[in-house]
Amino acid sequence: MNSGAAALVASGVTKTFAQGGQRLIVLRGIDLSVSPAEWVGVVGRSGAGKSTLLHILAGLTDPDEGSVEVMGERLSGASPAQRARIRNTRMGFVYQLHHLLPEFSALENVAMPLLLGGTRFAQAADRARELLAEVGLAERFEHRPHQLSGGERQRVAVARALATEPAIVLADEPTGNLDRESAEGVVAVMSDLVRTTGTSFIVVTHDGDLAGRGDKTFALLDGVLGATHEESG
Repeated sequence: MNSGAAALVASGVTKTFAQGGQRLIVLRGIDLSVSPAEWVGVVGRSGAGKSTLLHILAGLTDPDEGSVEVMGERLSGASPAQRARIRNTRMGFVYQLHHLLPEFSALENVAMPLLLGGTRFAQAADRARELLAEVGLAERFEHRPHQLSGGERQRVAVARALATEPAIVLADEPTGNLDRESAEGVVAVMSDLVRTTGTSFIVVTHDGDLAGRGDKTFALLDGVLGATHEESG
């Protein structure tokens, strides 16, 4: 485990939903701590509550009980403006679908979070070029999404998630739409970025092989998060 203040801490997170007149417990007192520059995998079958957990970690949903902190700032229960600020400055996101803007180039897509935050275009473009080179797309700056392969589009999405230099990236089934070869390329890129940028990754997936690539692996089963692998040191 890496030293330093935790990038994200979830404490006692519980979430229930009403279903057929009954209360369905989806998460039961989840505890999770992610250190800087750490890859944490969370694996679980469909319907296990992975998406609910990710929404809570992202501050999109409040837990019924418990809390989430990002770099020491409380996310759960914060005002909408505070949550937006934390997400925009401390967090990055990668989804199963790349969600790239089709009318913009790879460079423009990666630069977009910075431009929306008020960064000048020249500075944002420099950052985008740097990140695209890091993910192996130095020759694809001006390509639009339809001109890229599925694996390349997902690499652009990973680069975009890192544009604001977040403390942590939440990745939801990031290779779910890719063939095995393309998926391996994206996994290799994310693994390298953990080391080179110091950004932490939480990768939520049904793919046990992908989840197991990191420093820690947890299985979400019956609302409980149990460790299946944790590196020492």
